[in-house]
Amino acid sequence: MPTLNFTVDSALLAELGERLVGRPYIAVAELVKNGYDADATKVWIELEPQKDRIVVGDNGHGMDFQEFKNFWMRLGSTHKLIQRVSRNFKRPMTGSKGVGRLAVQYLAEEMEIFTVSERDVTKRLKAHVKWKEAVKAGDLTKATAEYEIENSGQSFKHGTEIVLTHLKHPWDAEQIQGLAREVWWLEPPFRGRVRHLEDQRNDFSIEFFSKEEKYKKVFNEQMHAILDIWHARLVGKNDNGKGTLSLEFVDKETIIENFSIPNCTLENGDFEIRIYHLEHRQPRGISVGEARKYFNAYGGVHVYDGGFHLPYYGNPLNDWLKVEFAHSHRLTLSELLPKKYRVEQGLQFLPTLSRIFGVVNVNTAKEEELRILITRDRLQETNAFKNLIFMVRYALDFYAYKEKLRNLEEAEEKKEVEKPKYRKVEDVLEKYQAEIPEKTFGELRQEVKKVTDEIETEAESTAKQVGLMGSLATAGISALAAQHETRVQFDTIDDIIESIGLLEAEIKEDRLRNKLRELKKSLSSWVDRTRAANALFSYFADSENVKTRKRFLAKKVIEEIREQVEPLARGIPIRTSELENNLLLPEASIVEWSSIFQNVFLNAFNAMVDSERKLIAVSSKRNDKIREILIQDTGCGVDLDEAEVFFEPFERRVKISPERRTLGYGGMGLGLTIVRLIARNIGCEVKFVKPNEGFKTAFSLKWMETE
Repeated sequence: MPTLNFTVDSALLAELGERLVGRPYIAVAELVKNGYDADATKVWIELEPQKDRIVVGDNGHGMDFQEFKNFWMRLGSTHKLIQRVSRNFKRPMTGSKGVGRLAVQYLAEEMEIFTVSERDVTKRLKAHVKWKEAVKAGDLTKATAEYEIENSGQSFKHGTEIVLTHLKHPWDAEQIQGLAREVWWLEPPFRGRVRHLEDQRNDFSIEFFSKEEKYKKVFNEQMHAILDIWHARLVGKNDNGKGTLSLEFVDKETIIENFSIPNCTLENGDFEIRIYHLEHRQPRGISVGEARKYFNAYGGVHVYDGGFHLPYYGNPLNDWLKVEFAHSHRLTLSELLPKKYRVEQGLQFLPTLSRIFGVVNVNTAKEEELRILITRDRLQETNAFKNLIFMVRYALDFYAYKEKLRNLEEAEEKKEVEKPKYRKVEDVLEKYQAEIPEKTFGELRQEVKKVTDEIETEAESTAKQVGLMGSLATAGISALAAQHETRVQFDTIDDIIESIGLLEAEIKEDRLRNKLRELKKSLSSWVDRTRAANALFSYFADSENVKTRKRFLAKKVIEEIREQVEPLARGIPIRTSELENNLLLPEASIVEWSSIFQNVFLNAFNAMVDSERKLIAVSSKRNDKIREILIQDTGCGVDLDEAEVFFEPFERRVKISPERRTLGYGGMGLGLTIVRLIARNIGCEVKFVKPNEGFKTAFSLKWMETE
């Protein structure tokens, strides 16, 4: 049976160029990408509208005749998909399949190409294509390109240059800016003289030439736009241990900081670091996606030694400043900054390497203690190198601290005082007064006023409670500071006790030695009790306990708190055998539950001061979706008719003698107020209920199970 070959109409060239390329600047960008894929370190673009021509050249590996024939002259070739990376530098391929050839057809009527392969620089291939004639050929397989191979014996520079003439499209500043937006990400941010293959891979520049100065300005501004859209900029230097730092924010706020580098053997060194916010729409037409990819490839803080880039630094895999380490370990306080800058969660705004561009300049030739390894890709870890790390990390930590403060100030500024919504009901009622019967209007206004008054009374009560919570929070911070200082003093007292023991061994007189032994025993007992009481704050001292909210096992939490309050129990047992093993508390932080149960237990201890039988029993109940924890004691009891009064601030009905107060009993009457405020916040109801037989008081904590 006879067969026929498929043919392709040569008009498809124009059709594909129009559909796949679409815009002139995208076509030129494809030619630039071809240079990048050819391992060029430089591409140049010459736009000469007055001469009706565009030149795009590169110093890449070029093409020999076979490569020109098999790849350039073949539309839709898949070699880039197969290769995936470039020949020499192993760059990821960027160009599209065969679009480069379509691009030149889309841009101009005629093309000349000059290419020299790095494999044989004595030969230069020159080809000429007239696209009108190629299209007139009818059958695409019959379209031709004229070529010749120059072999004059001289050495040519390897690379490829494409000359396009008889341009099809006009060019203006908008087109030039579009071209820069297409190719800016190919050019790395910081380039220096190269020594390593790793540097050569990233060494790529694009030069734009035009007699129109405004075109050059637009192109260069857009190419470097990524460096100019920073959120904050850090500029610093070291002068024999005296560091100076300038922190500038995009809103023009500038902060000057002077600091000292401890034990400094680093004589000089300077840096500039730019920090970016890669969220939402970016200025200058840069897409967030492209910016993030760019920062992932080139971000970080790079080190230059006398102008030579040290490839080890700036590689995202080498966290030489321990920035990513701080994030992965959730470090919140800087160890480098002075105490006045160590705010809670201060490192929350420490930027990751993927949104930093930074350059550090040193010169090992002029530094006695800063030395470079024989591989010449990194510095030796000397004391001077540690000084260098301190200098740069101090700047980043200082930025994080200032950013934290700025965010707190911004949050305060956003708070607005507006008219209560319930007052708007009265406004609406007044507005329609004429359309409402007089009697009905009077009744409505009276009811609305009644409800409004009730809401205002509740709002005032809430405001008082909020104010109380603010005071309690301040007191809590002071208590934590006191706890920290007390822990330090314990160590001092331990040393004193040890000294007493040594002195006791040296004294021969029995009476004096026995007195010292009793003194040491009493002091040791006091330290043990005070340490145990100090442990009541242990949950609060850990920021994770404050931040982490989840459903904890009730029995485990209550038994841990039982151990915490044991120093104040004076032997009073807390029984938990009737508490369900698998009961989950509502979602809250361990600090919130500690505040609730500690206060309830301490109140129970106070109530049992003069009781003969002393016992606290904790049990649990289920009723459909209702869950309840009951805490009962054998104390003096509570009058249920007046029980609500106990939840008011500074209400304390149990009388405590001065002698009992010296033992740690009694309080200010805030415990149950705190308990109810916290319980309501986590969806629980608390109140006193009728106790079971054998008990005098029963405290109920109840919630609705939603899961």
